[in-house]
Amino acid sequence: MIGFRVDANEYVATGHLMRCISIALQCEKLGEKCIFLMAEEKGIQYLQDRGISYRILHTQWNCMDTEIDVMKKVIQEEELKWLVVDSYQVSASYLAILQQLVPVLYVDDLQKEMYSSAAILCYIKWPENVLYRTQYADAGVQVLAGMQYAPLREEFCMEDIECEREKSILITTGGTDTYNVSGRVLKYCLGHLEFAEYHFHVIVGSMNENEPELQSMAERNPRIRLHKNVSRMSNYMRSCRYAVSAGGTTMLELCACKIPTVCFSFADNQSEFVQDMDRKQVMLSAGDARVYGDIEKRIGSRLLEYIKNPALAEAYTEHMANLVDGSGSRRVAEFLLGIDGS
Repeated sequence: MIGFRVDANEYVATGHLMRCISIALQCEKLGEKCIFLMAEEKGIQYLQDRGISYRILHTQWNCMDTEIDVMKKVIQEEELKWLVVDSYQVSASYLAILQQLVPVLYVDDLQKEMYSSAAILCYIKWPENVLYRTQYADAGVQVLAGMQYAPLREEFCMEDIECEREKSILITTGGTDTYNVSGRVLKYCLGHLEFAEYHFHVIVGSMNENEPELQSMAERNPRIRLHKNVSRMSNYMRSCRYAVSAGGTTMLELCACKIPTVCFSFADNQSEFVQDMDRKQVMLSAGDARVYGDIEKRIGSRLLEYIKNPALAEAYTEHMANLVDGSGSRRVAEFLLGIDGS
């Protein structure tokens, strides 16, 4: 049994839960059962829809040190072979204590300190950045670093078949949209003639508090199409011509689908990666929504760079395809199960 300690709520992006689900499904495909351990019932619908087992700990999601005794009991009862932990609320001592009971794989996006765990997953890493590996070399900690380990859903594995792309723009901000970027970008684009021929597919996250406003806009304008609880996101990523995306795993999904994307950030853990994607000429960045009060204008301007320069868009899609192949979840699952995937 593989355990996954992860939460999803109005404060924790659903991307944490989704990437754990991707790894779990690959583990189960390879014959190993999985169970999710969550502080509260928020987000369990994603697990129920996929038939994945879970236990509610009835603990505080943002104070994980207080749940150590509960976790010790669960680890023993479930006879876990590995525990995957995906939370920014975790402490080094929390991981060290649980590591004494079961091998722990920690999903580390922030790299703020070294952790006493059996393994670290840090997939948002560029080939020339080897410091993270060397830090753990003498500690006996295995590091899964590099975008080949990006835990994407199986639907994002590379496909040779090219889909016909309609004249539309995909807008996705994850489970939330704190700064209402979707609504602001829609207003900006609808007010400029350069986008007059485009439709807009907006993915509305389950915790998006701006949904009523988006619904009202869609009712007034048939060019806006809202989508919620999307079961196969790759369909939109492969059928739209361009995309606007918040930072996070979604950016890697867009790479796998080879759709020219304008990215932006609105959280500390997104900023560096968004900047790197621009610097590496994989995506055009509009910056941080917390910094730029005109983020919608910046996004619109960068979209026009693609629209007015097809050669630029084509070059960026090539860089995307070379970066991500969509098989990272399988690679992580094989590691947990001790399977040589070479």
